Amino acid sequence: MELEVVEEYVLLGERRFRIRVKGTNLYVNVAASNREEALSKALSMLEKLRADRVLKGLKEGES
Repeated sequence: MELEVVEEYVLLGERRFRIRVKGTNLYVNVAASNREEALSKALSMLEKLRADRVLKGLKEGES
């Protein structure tokens, strides 16, 4: 999965990042101290959700 940081903002004193899985409308919001940590957290979250398998299944269904 290829991820990109779409937005970086502060909410209630917490630094947050909005991250998108490229080529999809799937977004993940995480709290982190920097972009690298945010991308790592987002990837970990998506792996726990098995998002890569879901996205692969959707692409195969389009064929």
